[in-house]
Amino acid sequence: MKIEIVSTVPASRDDTWAAVMDIPKAASCIPGISEVTFDSEGRYTATLQARVGPMGLTLTGIITVLSRDNESREAEFLVEANDRRVGGGVKTNMVMKVTSKTVDESELEIKSDTTFMGRLGELGQPIIRRKARNTLEDFVKNISNLLAC
Repeated sequence: MKIEIVSTVPASRDDTWAAVMDIPKAASCIPGISEVTFDSEGRYTATLQARVGPMGLTLTGIITVLSRDNESREAEFLVEANDRRVGGGVKTNMVMKVTSKTVDESELEIKSDTTFMGRLGELGQPIIRRKARNTLEDFVKNISNLLAC
C-alpha cells in the first residue's frame, strides 16, 4: 500500500531536517509510539500501540536508516515490526524529503510503501489505508507543532 503526503512545516529546512533525523524525537511525534532506543549505527528499536479496526496491536520492531543525504535533505527508512500476540506485522519502506518554501517554512514530503502480513493483512485495504494515512498525517501535524515552539 502506497501513501504520499506533502505538508508545510513552520520551520526552516535545516530545523525540519534536524528534527526528522533525530529518530527518537521524530518517533515521539507518532501517536502510540514508545520505547525508542538506539540499537546500533542507523538502527533503533521501538514499540507502537495502535488500534486498527477491531484489533488492538502492540507492534515491536526496528527502524533502520537506509540512506541519508544531508545535502538534498532526503532519507530512506525501513520499518519492520510484528505483534506476536495477534500474529501479524508490517514492513514499510519510507522516503522523507525536506525542501525550502521560505526562510521560516519548509515542505516535508513522505512517501511510504507498506506491506501488511498475517492477520493485519486480513483487515481490508480501506481500514488499513485510513489508519496508515491518519498516522502519517498526525506525525506531520505533531512535528509541525514541535517545531513551531
